[in-house]
Amino acid sequence: APADFFVFLLDKPEYIMADGDTPMPPVPDAPPAAEGEDDEDLLSGSEEEDGENDEEDGAGDSDDECAEFDDSKSPEEQLLDYSYSAIKVVNCDFLGDFGAAEMFMIDGDALIAKALVDRLLDTTCGGQMLHLVHTVEAILQGLKQRGAHFELFFFEGNRTLWQKMGARARAARAVVLRHFQLVNKQRELQGQAPAVGIHLLPGGWWSGGPEFQTMVDQVGPAYMMTDFGWCGAEDKVVLSITRSFVHFLHANFIQVVTICDVSIEGSRTFASNMQPARKPTTRAKFAQAMAQLVSNNKTALDAPVSGGAGGASVGPGDAAEATFIAALKTVTAAKAGGDKTDGLASALAVSAALSKLVPLTERAFVITDQALCAWKAGAAGWATAAEDFMSAMNEAVAAVLDNENNGTALLGGVTKDGSIRLADVVDGRLFLVVLVRCLAGGIKLSPEISAAAQKLFATANGKKPAGAAGGDEKASDELVKSIQKEAQNRKALETIKPVLLPMEGKDLLQTVQGNLAGKMVKYEDSSFDHAKHTLGKYRDKRYKDVEPFGDEPDPFSYKVGEDIVTMKKANKWNNAARQAQLKARYASGYIDSLLLGAPVKRQVIAQPMTAEDFERRKVEGRARLDEEAEQARRAAKKGGGAAAERPESSKPDKKDKKD
Repeated sequence: APADFFVFLLDKPEYIMADGDTPMPPVPDAPPAAEGEDDEDLLSGSEEEDGENDEEDGAGDSDDECAEFDDSKSPEEQLLDYSYSAIKVVNCDFLGDFGAAEMFMIDGDALIAKALVDRLLDTTCGGQMLHLVHTVEAILQGLKQRGAHFELFFFEGNRTLWQKMGARARAARAVVLRHFQLVNKQRELQGQAPAVGIHLLPGGWWSGGPEFQTMVDQVGPAYMMTDFGWCGAEDKVVLSITRSFVHFLHANFIQVVTICDVSIEGSRTFASNMQPARKPTTRAKFAQAMAQLVSNNKTALDAPVSGGAGGASVGPGDAAEATFIAALKTVTAAKAGGDKTDGLASALAVSAALSKLVPLTERAFVITDQALCAWKAGAAGWATAAEDFMSAMNEAVAAVLDNENNGTALLGGVTKDGSIRLADVVDGRLFLVVLVRCLAGGIKLSPEISAAAQKLFATANGKKPAGAAGGDEKASDELVKSIQKEAQNRKALETIKPVLLPMEGKDLLQTVQGNLAGKMVKYEDSSFDHAKHTLGKYRDKRYKDVEPFGDEPDPFSYKVGEDIVTMKKANKWNNAARQAQLKARYASGYIDSLLLGAPVKRQVIAQPMTAEDFERRKVEGRARLDEEAEQARRAAKKGGGAAAERPESSKPDKKDKKD
């Protein structure tokens, strides 16, 4: 029985956690109390000790004390009360707190449920499966880019719960799962690692089989990501069973991080960590309530689901086309759209053919709620039939993909370089636009589109379907005009994208500046020459002794707008003089002498000089200066007239005085 697993937990207290992740050893039998002594709970100790332990554990804000389990009350309500009392929810940066290098696992069913409630996801006429798959992949890609290591797992028994979530949700789960399997198969053929690891577990978490524990032992996850109830679930059974999965993970000593609260900010990943109850007595109450819950819902959990051995068989070819044809055959055979089935099937086949050529960005038609409601009121028969038809189509797609034989056939048809388009098997919004265009007068299809559509449905065409009345045509025409108007408004609001300037023809700088010289003509004097506007290029204010006289430029001013700009205008003579001066300095060696740190005292810049001549003249100059100094000393010594003016070295020593 499904409850055996929980009985197993209750019978073996060593499998109930005491503190943190450390399993509690078996509890010995308590010795008989002595006479006169009060009975004392050996597990929890006195009330004072319990309070101290609560403060040490940092869980003082969680009571962790629950009422005793009552068989007469609803287990759903008791589990909810236990959760609010004993489970502590804390915000965390799970990749930082648990470690980005640690492996963890993601509940694939909860992940798809989160993607289904994305506010940007379209739900018109069954929704757009390609957008849904993109949403799921975007979540996983965001985690991978931040160094996360994870694998996905799915319970096959959860298909009974997905059947209660609606046709669109059930088809979404089947499409996402098969899509990942096909992608991994193609990467295997290419010699690459799988995009993400997938684990398919038979039954549900309530089945009590060994597969889940085997997967945990094999992967060794540090924690698991799931949700305390699937996002968007409204059925009571679905909510209670998916909430209890969190308690099941706590009973298996696994930490839980919620998917619905995931928020990525830069390199940090935030979510909520649901910490298990600390006291073994409280965990025992959880196990009792979960066993009762599974027992009460056994009939619903064991209900058969169409798809395991049912569903139409797929044919050869592309996975999307094979799935689409098999599902469409099932829907048309069941006459899901009533007397309008053929017209709806033709429009759906045309939309499927168009989806191969039109990218998703060009299929984002803006359909306002007001215009859609007006169309449903004006063409009520076709609107209702379209909703029923697409709902049946989603059910058929799920049944086809859930069929194990079909799954094997689709995997066998994967090629190394083929295109995997299963995620684009149904586009409800494109189908709606094609349908209203057909009702409004028809669509003229190209031979290529017409052939592709007839391959999917033999009588597919873009003509006005039979049975469309004048009111249907008028309402559809109004909806088409509304879609066209919204498209024009969106196009008008698009900003101009920046484009790089071409590097052909003119130089890039000239292209940016334009005719700058022509623009400055009206602001300048006609006699002003830009070529001579070299303000101080050859002027060296540090060495004024060698500057020529009269080299100051004449002042020149002109008006630019309201501002008057005053510049200095260099004439032709000064330009030539400065050029000669600069050339002479380098040629004569004057600049070299400055760099050597011993500038010459006299320099004639009119005579050029080589480096050898400069060195020779420098040596000769120093020798001449030394000779002049020696001659002055000797003259002072012989004359004796101005002894006070003689240098210190020329004064007579003691030997001279003695003489």
